[in-house]
Amino acid sequence: MTGLIAALAGANVIYGLGMLGQGLVFDYAKLMMDVDISRMISKVAAGVPVDAETLALDVIKSIGPGGEFVSCDHTYKHFRTAPSRPKLICKTTREAWVENGSKTFTERGYEAAISIIENYKVQELPPASKIRMRQIVNEAEEYYGVTRSDY
Repeated sequence: MTGLIAALAGANVIYGLGMLGQGLVFDYAKLMMDVDISRMISKVAAGVPVDAETLALDVIKSIGPGGEFVSCDHTYKHFRTAPSRPKLICKTTREAWVENGSKTFTERGYEAAISIIENYKVQELPPASKIRMRQIVNEAEEYYGVTRSDY
């Protein structure tokens, strides 16, 4: 909730993802859980677009009272823009949750973290980026009068 309040007040950084014990402990599962929550916060903080397309007054008028909107083309076109689509927070029925192993939010967090640790492939930096980074380091070394052998 503090992250949401800060984001709604205009903050663009949420501090402490994955941290426990006042930042003295870091936990990968908590990081993954916090990422899920942060994505929801970002979606809420971005606001809700209100225009002719999102209001869909023409669709409401054409369907009329007592009609259904689930099978409507407009609904299909826009349903993925819902406020949030968390990856770890279970939004199913209790029966579906039990059928899928009754995993807690924390258990799903650890599974996600382990999957990233085991499967992440480091991407090579583009050559131009490597050259520019080396230039920055060289400039800093020259400015501070140090060389790589000093550290």
